[in-house]
Amino acid sequence: MKKSLIALAVLGSVAGMAQAQSSVTLYGLADIWVGSTKAEINGVGSSVTKVDGSGLATSRFGLKGSEDLGGGLKANFQLEQGFNIDNGTAGNSTGTAGSQAFDRQAWVGLSGGFGEVQFGKTWSSYDDIRSSANDNFNANVAASFNTWVGYTDRPVNSIKYISPTVGGFSGSVTYGLGEDKLANANGKSSSLTSLGLQYANGPVFVGLAYQAEKDGATDTKFTNTLINGSYDFGVAKLVAGYNQAKDTVVPGDVKAKEWNVGVEVPVAANLNFGLGYAQSKISTAGTDVAKTTGYTASLLYSLSKRTTVYGVLSQTKGKDIPFTTEAKGTLYAVGINHKF
Repeated sequence: MKKSLIALAVLGSVAGMAQAQSSVTLYGLADIWVGSTKAEINGVGSSVTKVDGSGLATSRFGLKGSEDLGGGLKANFQLEQGFNIDNGTAGNSTGTAGSQAFDRQAWVGLSGGFGEVQFGKTWSSYDDIRSSANDNFNANVAASFNTWVGYTDRPVNSIKYISPTVGGFSGSVTYGLGEDKLANANGKSSSLTSLGLQYANGPVFVGLAYQAEKDGATDTKFTNTLINGSYDFGVAKLVAGYNQAKDTVVPGDVKAKEWNVGVEVPVAANLNFGLGYAQSKISTAGTDVAKTTGYTASLLYSLSKRTTVYGVLSQTKGKDIPFTTEAKGTLYAVGINHKF
């Protein structure tokens, strides 16, 4: 009897140690909205009533976990898939049906006193900085996302290093291998290099980021250089950013000079208001050719720590230069965001 009790105690102790040393978490987010979108060209257009998803954040589910290897060293992994909640299809970075099993994240790595390394499909270091000081709570409807030019936010075949935080300073670097050298007629390989540095201390955040994307097939390079920041006064949080995007194409360099400003206000205990304005001006060989401006206003009410209802008004205007054509898009939406 005593031997049996001792054996059970040992088994329980081992099981407890195993649970303490490793963990796996299933998590997710479901976001859906009902509203109206209107598209116009030179004042002529039509509106559509929609049930759509991913207003505040992209709907997703995932698995993440870690194992304590001893000596402060851990093995970590994360697998995350986006989906379109309005029709149940798998989603990718463009929000359309995709074939990737884990289109948002898929990586494994190690962490310790040296920082952390991740291998696979990770968020780029540039995206880490941009998302840390963006208008309208960095929601998908943020004014900057509607106006600034796009970039690769989750490179594949990547290696990422994240440094420890020292005195409020931290940084990361991401390198993505194109692995397409043999497929390109010119024998050149694509790649992505992304760098980020930030200072975060109390109410202050300042970020610097750079990302270069090389296309081996066309032998062109697309870069983004960003500086942004925020300051939380308590009664309101101010955010701002300036970005320059550059694409090396024939007949001359294409550049976009972009900026955004925003304010986030805690109106009440569970109610927050966000407002943002953004602009992007594109030039070719030194001549302005297009301009895009937009604003977004959002109101978020937290029903709990996991569930938020929201309302959004967003409008974007795009003009060519000398302004002979104007495209305008407007969104009115109310939605619900639930984390699990």
